This record gives sequence, C-alpha cells and structure tokens, in this order.
Amino acid sequence: MLLTNISCTRVGAGRGLRLRTELLSEIFADFSHAFPELSFELDEASSTVNAQAIVRPGSRVVRMYGGLAYHAFVGADALVFTLLHETGHHLSSGGRLASRDELGCECAADRWALTKGSRKLRQETGRSFAIAEVIASLERLTGPVPGHCATTNGPKHCWAVNWSKRKRILAAPESIPPVQRCHLSEFFASETKYL
Repeated sequence: MLLTNISCTRVGAGRGLRLRTELLSEIFADFSHAFPELSFELDEASSTVNAQAIVRPGSRVVRMYGGLAYHAFVGADALVFTLLHETGHHLSSGGRLASRDELGCECAADRWALTKGSRKLRQETGRSFAIAEVIASLERLTGPVPGHCATTNGPKHCWAVNWSKRKRILAAPESIPPVQRCHLSEFFASETKYL
C-alpha cells in the first residue's frame, strides 16, 4: 500500500496507545499463525505511513511501519486488509511486479487478499474484516484518492492506479477477475520506452 506521502496522526498516548499496541500484537500473532511461511514485522518507531512486501535471501517478509500501524484514522479492519494485501504480494499467482517478479502485482495482491487470503485467515484464526470499513479508513486517511491511486490514466484492465475503479472492485470481491498478468507493469514499460 503506497501511502508514504501521508502525514502521520498517531493515536493518543495512554489508553488509546495501549489498546492499539494490544490490537497490533493480536493481529500480528494471527498472521504469523495463518501464514507461517512469511515473517511479519512491525517497525513501531517509523513514522512512515506504509506497509510493504520484502524479499530477503532465504525469507519473505511483510513489514508494517508505525505511521500506518498507529495512525488514528486507520481502524482494525484496514490494518488486517493491509497485511493481507502485502501477504498477497508474496502468495498470489498471476500478474507479477515488473521490478520484482517474485512478488505479485497490486491487483493480484488485492484479489488474493479478498479471496484466498481472507478465507485462510478466517479459517485459521477466526479473524475477518469488513471491506466497507477498509474503504472508509483509506478515504479518511488520504482524502478521496488513496496514495498511488491518484490517476485515472493507465491500463484499462488495471485498478491499482484508479481509486474509483479499485473502490468498486474492493466493494464487490466476488466479481474480481483473475489477474493473469500485470497490465500496470506493461503500461509503465511501454511509456518509458518512448522517453
């Protein structure tokens, strides 16, 4: 979830901070249980409002940064979806990122999060999320256009760069088409060859 240009409005100290820390601990424990092939890291000290999938020699990591994990506008459902989306970069099939072909593209990660990922997390831990709450959190966090989804330009089959389209698709996960290839990577490759 590329949200790095958003300012961090952290939950307040005291009870709010303690409750968020407990919630994060529970969510991360559930993810470690449901997806033991991955490592889940929380960089609490970072004010970066982001999460990412990382490939290291011999390990695959999902990292969430403190600016997102402790953001006052981000609810539990959005935290769960974000971790599922990043997990989807590692475990989805279909479209791959142009920069790291061992990671699924944005659309494939969304599809996996809303289908296989959410089912496995619910089966293994009982944890689920409400997609309407996820969308509301993202819109509260970023305004009407989340992070990198700021354009309506780009490939017509890709929803990663079009927030209106992505929001419609996220709201109706049963209608998400399989992602066979990354149209966004192809689009960027074709755009840069003329520069």
